[in-house]
Amino acid sequence: MSELDINSENLFSPQVNLREIDLDNAYDLEASGDEIIHPPKKRKRLYIRRDSETKCDLVENVVTANVAHVSSSRLQKWREPTEHQLSQIAFTEPTGIKKPYDEELRNADPGAYFSLIVSDDIFEEIAVQTNLYAERRESTMPSSRLNSWKPTNKNEVKSLFGLIMYMGLVKLPKISLYWSTDRVFKQTFAPSIMSRNRFELLLQNLHFVENEIADAADRIYKIRSLIDKLNKSFQRCYSPKEEVCVDESQVPYSGRLILRQGNKRKKHKCGMKLVKLCTIPGYTYKLELYAGKNHEPLNTTPKNVVMSICKEILDLGHTVATNNSYTSLDLAHELLDRNTHLLGTLRKNSKGLPKQVIDAKLKQGESVEMENERGITVLHWKDERSVLMLSTKHTKEFPSVPIKGKMVRTPKLIIAYNKAKGAIHTSDQMNAYSSPLRKTLKWYKKLGIELILNTAVVNAWIMFCENTAQQGIVEFRRQLVEYLVDSGKDESEDNENESISKRPERVKHTLITKEGKVRQSRRFCVECYKSCVSIFGSRIAKNRAKKVPTYCPECPAQPHYCLQCFNKCHPYTM
Repeated sequence: MSELDINSENLFSPQVNLREIDLDNAYDLEASGDEIIHPPKKRKRLYIRRDSETKCDLVENVVTANVAHVSSSRLQKWREPTEHQLSQIAFTEPTGIKKPYDEELRNADPGAYFSLIVSDDIFEEIAVQTNLYAERRESTMPSSRLNSWKPTNKNEVKSLFGLIMYMGLVKLPKISLYWSTDRVFKQTFAPSIMSRNRFELLLQNLHFVENEIADAADRIYKIRSLIDKLNKSFQRCYSPKEEVCVDESQVPYSGRLILRQGNKRKKHKCGMKLVKLCTIPGYTYKLELYAGKNHEPLNTTPKNVVMSICKEILDLGHTVATNNSYTSLDLAHELLDRNTHLLGTLRKNSKGLPKQVIDAKLKQGESVEMENERGITVLHWKDERSVLMLSTKHTKEFPSVPIKGKMVRTPKLIIAYNKAKGAIHTSDQMNAYSSPLRKTLKWYKKLGIELILNTAVVNAWIMFCENTAQQGIVEFRRQLVEYLVDSGKDESEDNENESISKRPERVKHTLITKEGKVRQSRRFCVECYKSCVSIFGSRIAKNRAKKVPTYCPECPAQPHYCLQCFNKCHPYTM
């Protein structure tokens, strides 16, 4: 052992697999008198030594890896839970609508709450990008409809989104039926806002970002700027409650898209995945669109996803509720380091869990729980089926709660978990009421409508109910429709409308019979005379053209017309 100074207790601990060491060089180990502990032969590994690596480097690398493994596993000594939770982090932050918005919007209408979240700057940017996109399409793919394109503005974009929201309240099979003259489908609201061709043209060219300057390597660059702006608005207006929830929501989409998640054989169950941070009673504080594992620079693991979406609320004492896709011991330690609690369901194959709890055979109503030295509690409770839970805030408590008319002893951490998870459930439920989403070939359009007319509307509705008065979501949407189609008319538009109203009305041409003697009142019909001249010449035309006493007093020089020629020259006067 003169060449290698090795601590046998550290080197041959149970965490080290002896097969990772070159056994030919592990000579005289038994001669040292130390007890050698052989690990179970479950996973066989072969350590390939580089040519430049010496014997000492080989053993040093193995020891270093062992130390790193021990440090990453943290404290995992489990014991029976105590009545007092060791990790109690106080939450003292203000919640609800932030100041000064709570006083400014005390008696405001729904439009004021919505405009606080989706400002005019967002509609202005959408109008600018829509104009750029339409102009580029007109130059590259000319068509009869695009040739009639006129630039839009933020007020017209508001009207567009107002009509889309209206179509969620009043549902018809096709968009074109909102402008139908059929007495069964006839509607009066949509035609009073804009024509069908203009609506379809705006919807066809709706855009959120300039393609020329965007980072094409980013899969969601067509919608990322809108997500960032809305996240800033969500966080500027509202402070979350103590309990928050991180979970996924799905925007249905059945087209061919690399972002689509779910069972691809069942298209109705597929869609784009939104990771949301919600707080009671359903306010979405932050959201992120999942772009795929290989295209997320930071969110490559469930732990990183939670830490990334919660970074604005860390170190404040919040309690984060997650499902079994995200909950882990590593996440619990990370959040405790940032003064944040974790509460969530667990999977049996999660790393580091005590086997006494995971493998316990229980009857209905029984439970077993253990906690580690940092106060992280793992619970196995058997109800109709087994439930595994983890909490850094709760300990062994079983209050009785009413369930189906009976008082049932239920773990307190499950009660707290159901309460926190109610935020994401309420958000999804309110989004589904009168949703304006329809099938579309462009995924970013559907997602943009989801964010502006569902997520932002639900957030505005929650703020309105907390600060003003309780109101149903359908009535709230109806008032927002009126706000979107009527608001945003500035003085320039009013002056333009006044100038349009002052324009003289279109002259209505009429056919009048001239009174008097026949020789004085009858003249050649100008159209008949022209046609006869072109066919027979002027000399014969005098004998063939009609002479009539009827004329149009509104036309210059008051020409004479027969009834047939008058209708041809003035088709819109009858």
